[in-house]
Amino acid sequence: MGGAVSAGEDNDELIDNLKEAHYIRSELVERAFRAIDRADYYLEEYRDSAYKDLAWRHGNLHLSAPCIYSEVMEALDLQPGLSFLNLGSGTGYLSTMVGLIL
Repeated sequence: MGGAVSAGEDNDELIDNLKEAHYIRSELVERAFRAIDRADYYLEEYRDSAYKDLAWRHGNLHLSAPCIYSEVMEALDLQPGLSFLNLGSGTGYLSTMVGLIL
């Protein structure tokens, strides 16, 4: 799943594309995405795929497509002070971004 938006050359360009496609709509979600570089959650040899809107799996490591994470974060209506439990958190990318908001 994914591939809904164009790949970016870097994290900021990926987020710009997600905003343009209306996956990222709130300032809180945008700030969280910009603060955490998606490439930091990839193995070194796969980082050339980090800014594509695609899911990635390697063994037990899994990252969903950025458009999926942005839809989830927007749908949760995250606000400071709320709680969040992410079962099967994979790499921790989503949990880290959510934690920045909460």
